[in-house]
Amino acid sequence: MIENNNKILTFKKIKMKTTIITIVSLVLLTIGGSCNVNANSINPGNVEKLVGKEISYPDFAKQQKLEGVVLVDFSVNPDGTISVNQANASNASLLDYVVAKLKQLNIIPSKDNINKTYDVKFDFKSEK
Repeated sequence: MIENNNKILTFKKIKMKTTIITIVSLVLLTIGGSCNVNANSINPGNVEKLVGKEISYPDFAKQQKLEGVVLVDFSVNPDGTISVNQANASNASLLDYVVAKLKQLNIIPSKDNINKTYDVKFDFKSEK
């Protein structure tokens, strides 16, 4: 009888550990799953800074030693895409490059960035 009680207690301990491990695993998967980002997605946060990191001095401009400033006013749509509201530049090629890159990006939407307007300056200078 005591041996059966020990087996039952051992079984209950194993079942409890299995249940705890399962719950912890599900929580971790849920947290990890919410961080799913594709190659062109940017996490919400400081959108200006993150976009600035994504758009670098293009190779064609380096080769041609093109320099210029591009000013862009854009907003994040509810689906995470970017709408360019206004853009000005000292060089048309650099302007086209920045606008095309912005349209390729996808911001992970959040209540803090949806429909918010951002003004970003891109300053492209050749290395001397």
